[in-house]
Amino acid sequence: MDDVEEEKRQEKREKLKREISDDVNEVIGNVFGKPEKKKKSIFGTVIKIILFVLLILIIINLFLGNIWLLKFFIKSLFGSSL
Repeated sequence: MDDVEEEKRQEKREKLKREISDDVNEVIGNVFGKPEKKKKSIFGTVIKIILFVLLILIIINLFLGNIWLLKFFIKSLFGSSL
């Protein structure tokens, strides 16, 4: 008989803990704002990939263009000895 009452008391305590925990989480969510789940669109992913590729191409172009310009100006400064 005591065991049954103890189990009921434990179940009530666990239920009360869960309810309190849920209430606290809800209040904290309302105060700080719940993070909204954003749907990932394939269009946004494609745009990011294209922008990344363009950025890499621009960096490569600047690097290679600077090397070409350096060679060009060295040739023009020191003649056509290079």
